[in-house]
Amino acid sequence: MNTAKLITCSEKSHYPFKRYPSESCDTVLFPGCAFPSQFPRTMDALAELCRTHGIGIAYDCCGHPLDGFGVQGGTDRVLSGIARRLKKRGCTRVVAVCPNCLNLLQERLGIPTISVFELFEELGVRPKGTFEPGVLFTPCPDLRHHEMRDALRRSCDLSAVDDLKKVGCCGLLPKLAAQGPDVVRRHTQRVFDAADGRRIYTYCASCLGQFARLGNSNCQHAVSVFLGVEEAPDAKRAFWNRAKRKFDANVNPYPAMKA
Repeated sequence: MNTAKLITCSEKSHYPFKRYPSESCDTVLFPGCAFPSQFPRTMDALAELCRTHGIGIAYDCCGHPLDGFGVQGGTDRVLSGIARRLKKRGCTRVVAVCPNCLNLLQERLGIPTISVFELFEELGVRPKGTFEPGVLFTPCPDLRHHEMRDALRRSCDLSAVDDLKKVGCCGLLPKLAAQGPDVVRRHTQRVFDAADGRRIYTYCASCLGQFARLGNSNCQHAVSVFLGVEEAPDAKRAFWNRAKRKFDANVNPYPAMKA
């Protein structure tokens, strides 16, 4: 295992930046690790919205990369810990922001899990921002069922945004990353080529971080647009952005909103 993989597996195996509500919460938002890393201001806006509606925030990593890197039993151990902490707080439903988290938690957490766009629908929240002409890149975890993509299209007007078709992974799948940076760059470049200079929207923070690292600033997270937050992927400060969530005090629902 090379150094980068070793560091990644170490962090994801025993995520050091956990932060859970100290109070009982029926519904908990699970942002994952990539979204707070790349979009700290959008994360703050989303947390405020959730807390106003009686929803707590749990900062943790789902352990998904451990499966891809072949760490036997690693993801199951991580999920077991997450389930235990959530149930201790009375959580009966999870809201996932990341498509990787959504798939994994739905299949293996044992607590009902919906996407953030389904939450917006449920709450009747309308988008504050406008999706200008561009393309929508569907990340790998959503390619089969399009669950998040369809919920996004139901919750806001994407009439000016075309689905980016016949394009595969952004390059960050572990099996691709294991083949080296040149292979990763080729896959990312295919997305850029297919977009042909148009703005790229997606709802995977990891993908957007990759786009930013390879020099494409014409990309936005769908949640940022929805919440009216102008924010580019903050790839350079990703580590520090997620590290500071360990000390985030704004994880409990507002008292007046609790059931």
